[in-house]
Amino acid sequence: MLEGEIIERDGPQERLLVLLHGYGEPVADLTDRLDRIDPHARFLAVAPPAPFEHKGKAIWHRALTAPDEAGRQFLASMAAIDAYLGELAERTGRSAAEAVVGGFSQGGGLALALLLAGGIVHRPAAAFGVCSFPPHIVGFPFDPAAADGRPFLLWSARADRFAPIESSRAGAATLIDCGLAVTYRETDGGHVMSDDAADAIGAWLGDLDAAAHPASSPLLDGVEPLARVREMWSPVA
Repeated sequence: MLEGEIIERDGPQERLLVLLHGYGEPVADLTDRLDRIDPHARFLAVAPPAPFEHKGKAIWHRALTAPDEAGRQFLASMAAIDAYLGELAERTGRSAAEAVVGGFSQGGGLALALLLAGGIVHRPAAAFGVCSFPPHIVGFPFDPAAADGRPFLLWSARADRFAPIESSRAGAATLIDCGLAVTYRETDGGHVMSDDAADAIGAWLGDLDAAAHPASSPLLDGVEPLARVREMWSPVA
């Protein structure tokens, strides 16, 4: 069961915003930048700590170098976030179907999974990820119909030590191939949650209607999707 403090701010806060931290990273990486991510306080934000632990730090799942454990924890975290969205909707009176979920690194990957997976009860309207990637999970239950047309912002870094930029671009191409409305951006930085990323999220959140019809990115011209990742998944009807 997830728990997180609801962040009250001056503003309409009409929709839910769930922020998911990275592997062993503090929630403050996101909450300290909330005024950049949502400068007009349109969203009621919450940033729950992840349910698993490794070396004393909260994680959503183990690194993919431990694929069996990582896969089990990934799916368990995805289910926990799904349930948490339902709990937040009941507590706050704000629709889970209008929520936005996003995060850094594996947090953004979990947010993305909520758009892609079958069997999600409280599917958000949109999601974003900073230095994130499609689920490298064997048996991931991909639902093309659920994913179709949902906005996703991917912010990648050309000096990311975990995901070479060619892999990040191929990941973005994969998500477009899945039917998501992908807005793709790059930076010269590394694998970090930055003010620039937060500002880009804020601009994207400022017009989600436009995010549903993103302009194509020339950075992805000729980039092939990650076939090996799609081959891991188990599409659902």
